[in-house]
Amino acid sequence: MSAHPPIVLPGADPHWPAGEVFNPAGAAPLVLVCEHASNRIPPGYADLGCGTLELARHIAVDIGAAALTRGLALHLDAPAVLCSTSRLFVDCNRAPFEDDWIAPVSDGTAIPGNAGLSAEERHARAALVFEPFHALVGETVAAKRRAGAAPLIVAVHSYAASLDGVSRPPVAVIWDQPEPAARVMAALRREVAPVGDNAPYDGRRLHGYTVERHARPFALRRLAIEVRQDLLGEDDGVAAWTRIVGDAIGCAI
Repeated sequence: MSAHPPIVLPGADPHWPAGEVFNPAGAAPLVLVCEHASNRIPPGYADLGCGTLELARHIAVDIGAAALTRGLALHLDAPAVLCSTSRLFVDCNRAPFEDDWIAPVSDGTAIPGNAGLSAEERHARAALVFEPFHALVGETVAAKRRAGAAPLIVAVHSYAASLDGVSRPPVAVIWDQPEPAARVMAALRREVAPVGDNAPYDGRRLHGYTVERHARPFALRRLAIEVRQDLLGEDDGVAAWTRIVGDAIGCAI
């Protein structure tokens, strides 16, 4: 947690829930994390000047990722920590020194409420969402370790169907350790093709803040799963990918 006292700016809700622990009693040696589960902006911030269309886009939320994460938590009997707040407000998978931690422009779209923030305003967002969310992750991981398990940490994301005109695979595994990623990819390849292998992001170079804070310092096994968002738009798609991804992760725990 931050050593600084919390700051809440006028009009903001000091009781805003930073996140949710779903299926907290899940017994598997696994912790699921979904940092981009929501497109909600806390009261008092006027939706950062964004309209409904912007808040429905991938710049605000990983579409379908929250439903997939909850499905995986039940399929695998594991706890899952989901962020309550849009990454446009503060990105809980970025470090505070990174440009897109609070992005003034996202995928070419200006975010008016993120322009020219003072240090105090940035600290307020960290105190309201960023640090409390990571406290939930940290405590969920610590509870597994106290129970004698070294949990696998899996970050769950979704991505757009294409980038710069290039189609993406239906599912990808992002990793910085060959294992257990290789086992998960092998299981996925028995069901679908192709499977992204550290593509479109290379986990050996872009670790993500959650991994850097909660997995790497404790030598915990970790990986991220990306599922194409167009495959998660309906309940049937979420159910199908919950089984496919869940069974693959199950091979590694």
